[in-house]
Amino acid sequence: MRVLYVVSPTEYSGKTTFIMTMALKAKNMGKKIGYFKPIGYAISEDSIDDDVRNMKEILDLEEEMESISPVTLDKFGLVGKIDRLSPEVYKKIIEAYRFISRGKDILFIDGPDFFSGGFSIECSVTRIAKDIGAKILFVTSLTSSSFLDDVLLFADYCRVQGVDIIGVVLNKVPVENTSVEKNARSILEKNGLEVLGSVPENDTLGATRVMEIYEEIGGEILAGREGMNRLVRSFLIGAMTMDSALRYFQRVKDKLVIVGGDRTDIISAALETDTSAIIVTGNLRPSVKVLPRADEQKVPIILVPHDTYTTLQRIHKIVGKIRPDDKIRQGLAQKLFEENVRWEKIIG
Repeated sequence: MRVLYVVSPTEYSGKTTFIMTMALKAKNMGKKIGYFKPIGYAISEDSIDDDVRNMKEILDLEEEMESISPVTLDKFGLVGKIDRLSPEVYKKIIEAYRFISRGKDILFIDGPDFFSGGFSIECSVTRIAKDIGAKILFVTSLTSSSFLDDVLLFADYCRVQGVDIIGVVLNKVPVENTSVEKNARSILEKNGLEVLGSVPENDTLGATRVMEIYEEIGGEILAGREGMNRLVRSFLIGAMTMDSALRYFQRVKDKLVIVGGDRTDIISAALETDTSAIIVTGNLRPSVKVLPRADEQKVPIILVPHDTYTTLQRIHKIVGKIRPDDKIRQGLAQKLFEENVRWEKIIG
């Protein structure tokens, strides 16, 4: 059995999307595939990691979600009722791995959001990988300024710990600046890391529909209901002067603006530029004067009870995630990764 532990230096690198495309490719080739996320992340112990929920349905996995992701950390990094340093935590992961891997040709293991995830509960990536004989595969986004340093640092740590590395996949490669990818490839290969793919940045894959955001944060749609299928590609906080807001708003397309209801001026400015939606926080209703314009422009205005920080955190949970019912983005991701990744070397 081939066991690949896919990890990334930072959040939103696209590792789960990568796993989805490779797992579907392997499945289409007739291989028995498995998906395992040793440590999931959710709001509470009783919640299920969103990636696990989505992958179970997309890959049509038979196993229960509690087996696919045996340990769930809440937002404070706690493991619920189990002592975080108890041997039971690690034992639970290994037992679940043995169950999930049974009868599989290839098992994809979805790493934590950061390389360091799991260290505090003595369930680090390297410990798990070494004990089960998994090979590490890095998926890194080129949008982070420190991605090379992060990958090289963790690669060295893997080697010290005696864990094998299969290679690196570069994701979200800027199409307008080819030198970034060229330099990254040169440095990685110089340090003994094989580059197995270079996937160009794609706005549609990184975007999120307004309806998906609404389903996550809840609230009340005050206007612009016809625009709920708009795509959101960027986020702006409306805590600025009117002049600054106009400058930013005119430069950024397909944006979601998060603002307080007392900032009628900011809401009006957003409605006159390329805005996908406006979220009004703190249950503070905006002036009714802006609602007809929102309807006319088909820009949803959503009123939520949360503060700005909480709203943004909840939105970030779903950014770039591909839902089971989103067949268009699933197909796009498969095409993009299969064309730009040496999948035959990865799948085997």
